[in-house]
Amino acid sequence: MHTPIAVSIRKWTAGQFVTSPLGSLEEWSRVASFAVGEAIYRNGEPVEYWYRILAGAARQCAFTQYGSRQIVDFLRPGDLFGYDAPNLHTFSVEAIASGTRIVRYPRLKAEQVADSEPPVANQIRRLAFESVHRVQTRMLILGRATALEKVCSFLLEMADRFSARSDHAVTLPMSRYDIADYLAMAVETVSRALTNLRRMDVIHLEEVRCVRICNRHALERVIDSSTHELKSRRPMAVGGYSSDPHRRFCALAAPSATALYEA
Repeated sequence: MHTPIAVSIRKWTAGQFVTSPLGSLEEWSRVASFAVGEAIYRNGEPVEYWYRILAGAARQCAFTQYGSRQIVDFLRPGDLFGYDAPNLHTFSVEAIASGTRIVRYPRLKAEQVADSEPPVANQIRRLAFESVHRVQTRMLILGRATALEKVCSFLLEMADRFSARSDHAVTLPMSRYDIADYLAMAVETVSRALTNLRRMDVIHLEEVRCVRICNRHALERVIDSSTHELKSRRPMAVGGYSSDPHRRFCALAAPSATALYEA
């Protein structure tokens, strides 16, 4: 069970020196820092501000009345959020990295600036389209047939969004529990899939939250194979792993990779 952390009362400082593509809107900006797990806002609160991440990372999530959590998005520096509803926030947003810095803009002023300054409106529209694309990507990930395919899809998505190194290493600001709630699966299943990929040298776990992709082609082939077989309507085995030999990872990456589907 996940217990939401209460929103702390903090002082937002002037952020007019923040570098941003949002032009004169920065004159109205305010900046604050958040600790890991601290909420920027909660679902059900009034939509009074729009937000953008300056540093760190955050998760966008929903909680049920029984305490279970579903993460719908991971936010990185540059992402704009908080405009998801006209009156009340639909989701909660929490920091997941130490030193996370958030800039906020008064919603009404942001709308006025967007109406009067086309370049700002274009940038807001671009950031909003990126958010829609992330939602569509996650829908495709959740539609994968097996846990291995979901984890492979997740790693490729995070590599495209969070990788800043030439050696294909990806720093994941989220915990494995976060990954599990994003993929709608048990954390043990996530760990098992990552371990299988590591044993077959598809990835290398350099640190607790740093993954280096050694064989991106193998990850892509797992996903492509799944899509092809879905169109062919081949039967799936109970438990999420297929008994079809064409689905085995060994046919996609290496002869010894059979363990990925037999673990």
